[in-house]
Amino acid sequence: MKIIPKYVLKHFLPVFVLANVGFVGIYLVVDFFERVDRMLQHHLGLRDIYLYFLCKIPLILTQGIPLSAILAAIIALGVMKRNRELIAMETAGINPASYVAPLVLAGLFLAIFHFCLAEYAVRPLNQRLYDTWQVKIEGKKPPVWMNPENLWYRDQDTIYQIGLYDRQLKVMHLVSIFFMKSDFRLERRIDARSIAWTPRGWVAKDGLIVSYDGKKTDQQWFTRKVLQLPVTPADFNSGEVLPHTLGWLDLYRYAKNIEREGFSATPYEVDLQMRLASPLATFILTLLGILVALKQGLHGGIAAGVGISLVVAFAFLAISSIGSSLASAGTLPPFLGVWAGNILFGAAVVYFWLKETSR
Repeated sequence: MKIIPKYVLKHFLPVFVLANVGFVGIYLVVDFFERVDRMLQHHLGLRDIYLYFLCKIPLILTQGIPLSAILAAIIALGVMKRNRELIAMETAGINPASYVAPLVLAGLFLAIFHFCLAEYAVRPLNQRLYDTWQVKIEGKKPPVWMNPENLWYRDQDTIYQIGLYDRQLKVMHLVSIFFMKSDFRLERRIDARSIAWTPRGWVAKDGLIVSYDGKKTDQQWFTRKVLQLPVTPADFNSGEVLPHTLGWLDLYRYAKNIEREGFSATPYEVDLQMRLASPLATFILTLLGILVALKQGLHGGIAAGVGISLVVAFAFLAISSIGSSLASAGTLPPFLGVWAGNILFGAAVVYFWLKETSR
C-alpha cells in the first residue's frame, strides 16, 4: 500500500473502531439495565443472560456502522486539515484523489461488510434472541415447524397447516386442520379457504369436513361454520420472528410466493429493501462525511465534526424511518419509502461533489 492511503486510513480506522466500541458499549449498558430485572425474575441463568447480550452485538454493530463511518471520515480528514497536512499535499502537487480515494474505498468495503454481517451473523442469531426473550421471558409458544411458504402448528392432538396467517386481521388462509386420536390415527380433517377470528370464536368459510370412523368416511361441505378450536390468535404469533431470520434470497422467494397466492407482501418487501438500503447508507454517509470535512475551515475542531456527523446521521435516520413507516402502511411504494433517505442524501452528495470538483 502507498504511503498516503496508508496514512489516511491510520487516521480513519481507529476512530471508526473506537466509535463502534463506544456505541456498542452504551447500547449494551442501557439494554442490560432495562432487561436484567425481568431475566432474573424468570430465573434465567447467568450463562443465558451472557449469551443473550453476546448474540446481540452483531445486531448493534449494524446499527452503529453508518454513524461510525461518517464520524470517522469527518474526524480523519478534519484532523489532517487542521494540521495543514492536506494543504502541504496540494502544495506538493499531490492530487486530492490520493487521500480521498482510500476513504471512498473504505466506505464501499464497510457497506459490503455491513450487508454480510447482517445476512450471515445477525439473521441466524435472531432466532436465539427470540428463543431467549420471547419464549423464556414472554412465555410465547414456539411453532412445531415453519418454512418460508407454510406454517405448521401442533396443539396437543391437533395439527394445523396454514398457507398464510394474517396477524393483523387474525385470519388463516388456505387451512387444513388434522384431528388425531391418541394412537396418532386421523379422526377428522377440516379444509377451508379461510378461518377468521371473531367475537364468537373461529369462523370458517368455504370448506369441507371429513370424518373417519373405521372404514366409513363422512363428508360435509359448508360455506360458513363456527369452529370450536382450542387455539387463539396469540398461539400463532410465535412464528412472527421467522421472516426476520431468513436470508435475503429466502425472504425474496417467500414474498414472491405470497404475491402469487394473491396476498399482500408489503411488510416483506419493505424488509427486503431495508436490507439493501441500510448497507448502502454506510457508503453514502462516508462520502458525505468526506465532503463535510473538506468544506470545514482550518480551525474546524473535532467537537464540530462530531456535532455535524450526529446531526447528519440522525436526520438521515429520521427520513429513512418516516419513509419506511409510510411504506409499511402502504402510503408509499416500498422502494420509494425505504430508499427516501438514500435518494435525498445521495443527491446531496452528487451535488456537493460536482460543486467541489468544478472549482
